[in-house]
Amino acid sequence: MKSILQISTYKRGIFHIDPRTKLFLLFVGNVTVFLAPAISYEILMAATILMLGVLCGVYRFSIKMMVFYTGVILIQVVGDLYFPNGIRILVVTFAIFVRKIFPCVMLGGILVSTTRVNEFMSAMNRIHMPKNVLVPLTVMLRYFPMVSEEWVHIKNAMKMRDVSPTLLGFIKNPGQTVECIYVPLLMSASKIADELSIASVTRGIENPKPRTCLQQIKFHTADALCTIYFAALLGLVFFV
Repeated sequence: MKSILQISTYKRGIFHIDPRTKLFLLFVGNVTVFLAPAISYEILMAATILMLGVLCGVYRFSIKMMVFYTGVILIQVVGDLYFPNGIRILVVTFAIFVRKIFPCVMLGGILVSTTRVNEFMSAMNRIHMPKNVLVPLTVMLRYFPMVSEEWVHIKNAMKMRDVSPTLLGFIKNPGQTVECIYVPLLMSASKIADELSIASVTRGIENPKPRTCLQQIKFHTADALCTIYFAALLGLVFFV
């Protein structure tokens, strides 16, 4: 009984957001970033996502992503000011592309890492999401964390064979690095997809009956605060 209560009251951070609210935040965040009229609005959105990640308890991932995002902005500024014309166009264009995509990736990573599969399925059943949409989304939630674990194992195996899984190692031995990374990664990804599909069917993912969940699925104050804040940011973009 104690373990069941621990699971049902599980919280990683200060905020525990309902999966339905997370889908809304993901949609609004994507629209806000792509419609932002200036880089200052994108930075505000990225800072908001960082704050959300910290409040949800995903500290390390949020800080790493924010450092990377800051590096992309610095590359864009330096390239625009000091690089020659041809290289400047290439570097700045690529930096702008990454800058537009990255806040959405960071927000998606935070929301996926704080959502349990059973909690997500229970919430989606409450809004009567079709099975042909719910099943792929559920498998995807388990797919990316398992691929990330496989990537750690691949890097450790490469280090044992004196192959560096870094940019410098790729420059020194591009053929060997690509072979040691992509071949086992693709094989692992294919195997993981098959295993997750079999496990999902075994656990009754196709059962048409309503599902129960130990995690309480309901809206809290944190859901209202996040919804209002993200909607305000989207409204500000449209107003400007």
